[in-house]
Amino acid sequence: MDKQDAHSLNQAALNLPSRLIAKIFLFRTIFRGSGYSFANDPDFMHVSTSPKYWDEMNERFFQKYHKIDLCHKRWADIVLSGKPIQGPLGRSWSCPLRIDFRGELKIPWTTLTNYPVQGTGADVMMLVRIMAYKRIRNAKLPVIFVSTVHDSIVVDCPPDVVADVVAIFNSCFDDIPVTIKRNFGYDWNVPMNCECKQGMNMKEMEKI
Repeated sequence: MDKQDAHSLNQAALNLPSRLIAKIFLFRTIFRGSGYSFANDPDFMHVSTSPKYWDEMNERFFQKYHKIDLCHKRWADIVLSGKPIQGPLGRSWSCPLRIDFRGELKIPWTTLTNYPVQGTGADVMMLVRIMAYKRIRNAKLPVIFVSTVHDSIVVDCPPDVVADVVAIFNSCFDDIPVTIKRNFGYDWNVPMNCECKQGMNMKEMEKI
């Protein structure tokens, strides 16, 4: 699967009409979006307005990614026992059962599937930000850290040091497994690729 496009592969495997639809479908389904929500979303209604159709698509997705399905169900068992979900880097998330419109207790599927993923992702980006800041400071490069937005770190620097900054960020992502093992004792085995863009403003960015 190295360097293959997951969205294009899912488009073919799930018979979706475009790569964009496959991409949006992935990020909603992975957090247990319902067939009803797809069927009533303007971004998907041109494909189908049938909740059954999208429920079947969700089922096909989790048949393909059956280990994700097993992980979600394991987390659901933890939530049903009243315990918090423990992340790989020590963070925990409480996901209390919710009461639906019928007054019945329901598993908060979106919460329990979203929090561990987004929370752990935020932890990883925090580590990268700290690593990059220290390496850039030690290299005495004229770089200003502007912001971190979700999975993007924005910095400001002169054009003549862009190559050095890119090299540092690539090295930080390469070192994620070692850094996590050293700080948290966890064996991180998910490849983390770094994509860098440059431009005079956020609208005119080009991939390096």
